[in-house]
Order: sequence, then C-alpha cells, then structure tokens
Amino acid sequence: MSALYHNLNKTFLNTSMNNNDMDHNTPHYRDLATIARLAEGYQQVYGRLIHYSQQQVVYRVTTEDACFALAQVQNGEVEIEALEMWANLLEIRGDIDHSQVEGLLYALANPEQMGTMSHEKVTQLLNLYK
Repeated sequence: MSALYHNLNKTFLNTSMNNNDMDHNTPHYRDLATIARLAEGYQQVYGRLIHYSQQQVVYRVTTEDACFALAQVQNGEVEIEALEMWANLLEIRGDIDHSQVEGLLYALANPEQMGTMSHEKVTQLLNLYK
C-alpha cells in the first residue's frame, strides 16, 4: 500500500476536524463515516442506511474523507465504477453535509460533465484535494 494510503488511514482513524460537534459513538455516525470514506465494509452499510433518519445532519464529509475514498479506488480496494453511486448517495442524504466537497461530488455524480472516470482522473483529483 502507498504512503498516501497510510497517511489517509491515520486521518481516517483520527479525524474529526469538522465533526467535533457530532456524536461519534452512534452506529448512524459510524456507518456514515464508513460510507463517506469507502472504508472496509462500506457495501454492508448500504442496507442499514434505510433505518436512519435523515432529518438532521449526523456527519460532515471532509476533504480528508474524499481523499481517503479516492485512495481506496486508486489502490484497487474499491472499483472505479463505485464512485458515481457513492457521490450520488452523499449528495442526496439529508443526514450528510457534503458542502466541503460539493464540487468533487457533483463532478463524480455527473460523468457527462467530467467524462468517463479513469485511474488517471482519480490521481488528478487526489492531487487536487490533498
């Protein structure tokens, strides 16, 4: 695994920069954090999302989260095709504040704007956001 992945993984474990006022101990928060980072087990979390209220923000997606997710794709842990669905999900959830990475998510959720996603584009996005 790359040094970038290890640095982002440390951030994954230690980050709360923009989530300081959130309750990190709830399953809702932890599941959204897993999705936001495309972390290990993210696919199993999708089925649980239906049980969570979207009435208030529970998680704020940070640039660190987005970089971690992109690194997961770059390292082959997540299929590149998953990025469009991931971006759409983060955009539509009422319990997720995605304002810090809104432009990135828009580009990923609308491939007609950015063209077909490739590993080269993932690398460019990582360099832009880190």
